[in-house]
Amino acid sequence: MTSQASVVDVDAALESVDSWLTEYISASHPEIGRTGPICPFVSPSRRNRTLEVRLRLVGHTPSPELVEEIARGSLREYELTTWQGRNPMLQAMVVVLPDLRGEDTGLLDRAQERVKDDFVARGLMIGQFHENCEVTAARNPRFVVSRAPVPVLAIRAIALHDVFFLSERPHWFQKYREKFGKFYGPDSTLMDPLLLERYRESERAYG
Repeated sequence: MTSQASVVDVDAALESVDSWLTEYISASHPEIGRTGPICPFVSPSRRNRTLEVRLRLVGHTPSPELVEEIARGSLREYELTTWQGRNPMLQAMVVVLPDLRGEDTGLLDRAQERVKDDFVARGLMIGQFHENCEVTAARNPRFVVSRAPVPVLAIRAIALHDVFFLSERPHWFQKYREKFGKFYGPDSTLMDPLLLERYRESERAYG
């Protein structure tokens, strides 16, 4: 780690991620398709002292297996962390990979795809953010929302709005329904018609 760290400005990378979390992720955006910040959990998580930042170096020739193992190791670390705040919904971890080059960021996309099953099974979401990320906003498919100046993985608890991201596969939706199905009953008071629409579509699709 020492030799690689000598060619990576770790402090600058962490400062860049901190600014990105503050000025972009925690801020509103005209293209997001709704009111409020891009991620409504970051600011509360910081105030609650439950946002943990971890640094991982991949070296000059990162392999798919290495980046995937970093993601899987982050799941283990998340579950073993002693969190300061008490609200589990605000427990978040940002894993920073400052030496993952732009031409290798596809490894992060692949790792996220391969480990998502394991995270969702444990009630967690994992998302990748980097300069080339093509993930779009749930409410505006024209807005590429997950761009970041430094490659990162973000881990947090599954939240109510995650029906947008968990309706693609039946076992993901089942995990979501176990946690939030009570909010979609016949007397639902949810104010967001898009959440209801996506949930009902998934119910019809998966039974």
